[in-house]
Parts: sequence; structure tokens; C-alpha cells
Amino acid sequence: MPKFLILFGNTTLLSKLEFEATYPNCSLEQLDEHLFMFESEATLASEMIEVLGGTVKLFEVIKELDSDIKDTTLVEEIVALLLSQSEEPYFTFTQIGKGQHSISNADIKDLIKENGKKARYFSSNPSESALLSHKSKATELLAFNQIEDGKLLLAQIRGVQDIDDWTNRDRSKPYADRKKGMLPPKVARMMVNIALGLWQQKNTAKPLLYDPFCGTGTVLLEAGMRKLDVYGSDIDQQAVFGTRDNLEWFKKEYEINISSKVFYMDASHINPEEFTSKIDLLVTEPFLGKQTPKDIELANVFKGLEKMYLGSFKSFSNVLNNGAIVAIVFPRVQTDKRIYSLDSLIDKLKAKGYNLLVDPVIYAREGARVARQICLFSFDRQI
Repeated sequence: MPKFLILFGNTTLLSKLEFEATYPNCSLEQLDEHLFMFESEATLASEMIEVLGGTVKLFEVIKELDSDIKDTTLVEEIVALLLSQSEEPYFTFTQIGKGQHSISNADIKDLIKENGKKARYFSSNPSESALLSHKSKATELLAFNQIEDGKLLLAQIRGVQDIDDWTNRDRSKPYADRKKGMLPPKVARMMVNIALGLWQQKNTAKPLLYDPFCGTGTVLLEAGMRKLDVYGSDIDQQAVFGTRDNLEWFKKEYEINISSKVFYMDASHINPEEFTSKIDLLVTEPFLGKQTPKDIELANVFKGLEKMYLGSFKSFSNVLNNGAIVAIVFPRVQTDKRIYSLDSLIDKLKAKGYNLLVDPVIYAREGARVARQICLFSFDRQI
């Protein structure tokens, strides 16, 4: 079976959790901080880059060479591979991990020229190479030296995250509210995928997803990309109107036919009559408090947030199916003196039927005062 290398984004733990929930039959082997290896049928691997939110690039292992291979021999192997695929290669070569060889793109180009062929190369800068590999016929080769196994893995790009498409959904939708702490689309997709994957491991029917703090509809749009029918609600009437507009735009833009309903609702007083059936997946980011709270305010802020979250969880139980999966963001703030979080709420929730499935995963943008703590629960109805 073919071997693949997968390069995860900055929050490796969340990306790994997403992969394992979505593809439970693929076993990951960690090679480096963000790089993992797995075996898979090629058809399954080809869809991964479209499905996963936390995966940047996907490579297929083309050759396994000796880890102590000479630089000149490695260049010859790379050139032979490139020329077997193109008369005029457009490429970049990158290395990850320890034991890297002293090889540059210029060295590879020079040998191609010696073979009487033309070649161009582009920057191995992650963002630039991702963009070029996706948009053009450019190819990227990756080498990882498994020194302990005596192997050097030479892999070729097979998929790159479509930066333009993610940007389109994030910035082209008609309604946005930049003043609120908006959930990044890739994080929303990861949360949807994790919840969906965990649910599918025990169920075969198509699940129904609900976001009770829908905001601008980011979670609902990413669920729509997975062809899920969705419900959304918000206590802000403008958010309700805006999310409806965004969903209509989304359905036309992507030609995706899903059922959706968005309505005004306080998450702590959810009316079951708004739903045609119980909910299987609840994926949401509630209000996390001020984006830049002062230290002196934090104790009261988190006291108020705990009350709001607890009230919402009590209300969720009125519409959740037994065995439903909840993926929810908790706020977390670290000061010089202490950490403020809602960890104490987790034990209280267990008594109400919400069982924590894995340790919370922290997602924090650089410079952000409030970090996101992503929590996953299964709901078991209390008799």
C-alpha cells in the first residue's frame, strides 16, 4: 500500500485529532513536529486535502533511499525523477528534520542543464510553495531522513490546501462582523470533522448539525462543505439575518444543496419546537468575553461566562440525541500570575450527561489575549 507524508498546520494536536476522527483506519506515525506518515489507498488520500481543515500539504513517498546517500547521488535521483515527468521541470526541493543534505534548488537545476534540458525552480517558503503547487503544474519534492531506520524518504506533492477557496469563504460572503471574535474557517472545519468523524464511528445515518451561537455562520458553511444539513441560531437578530444571507450565497457559490434553518434564539432557552428532529452534532463557539480583557476584570468575566455556559449546556440537552457529539470552544486567558479557564465546569457537566472525550486542545493565534480551548463531549441522556 502506498505511503504518504502529511504536513499539518500550526496546531498539530488539533490537526491530528481531526485526521484520526475522519480516517480512523489510517494509522499515523509522527516523523517531525508537523509531519506524519501513513499508508492508504491513493483514492482515499487524494480526497484528504479537500476534506481536512488542518492539513497544509500531502506528499506520496516515491522512493526510499539510504539515509547516508551522497549529496551528488541524491541530486541525480531527484533529477531523474523530475525529467521522467517533464521536459522542462518547474520545481522546488525541501527537507524536513535532522540529517539534511547540502543540496539546493540551484544544484538540481544545474544538473538538469547538464542533461541538455531547461528547468525553473521556485521558493521553498511554505506559503509561496503551497500557492504555486496548487495553482500551476509546479511540483514540490520533499526529503525526510529517517536516520534511526537508515532510510531517506523522497516524496512528491500530491495535494495542497486551496488557499484561494478558504479565503473566498472567509472574505467573500456577504455578511461579516469583524468586531466579534470570529472563528477561523479552518478551525470550524476541524471541529465539524472531529464531531462528524466521532459520530460516524458509531452511526451510519446522516447526522444533523446545530450551532446555537451561529454568528456569521462560519460553522454552518463548513458543515455545508461536508454536505450536512444544518440548524443555526443566535441571540443577535442581525447575525440571524446575516447568516441566512451567507448560507444562500454559499449554496449558489458552491452549488451545494443542503437543508438549513436559522432563527432567533437565546442559547440558554432553546425551544425544541424549532427542530424537526433531535440534533446529532452540536458545533459552536459561544461568546468568549472581551477580546482584550484587563487582568482586574478576568475573575468576574469568567464567573459570568461559566454561568452562561452552564445555562446553555442545560438547554442543549433539550434538543440533543442520545450519543450526540458536542464540539465547543471554551475561553482561556493566561496572565503573568495565573490561568483563567472554565475547566471547573467540566466536572459539573459530567453530572448532566456530558462526558469529555479527550483532553481539551488549545488553539491560540499569535498575540491573541483570549485563547480558544476546544472541548469535545458525548451526550448521554440522564434518565
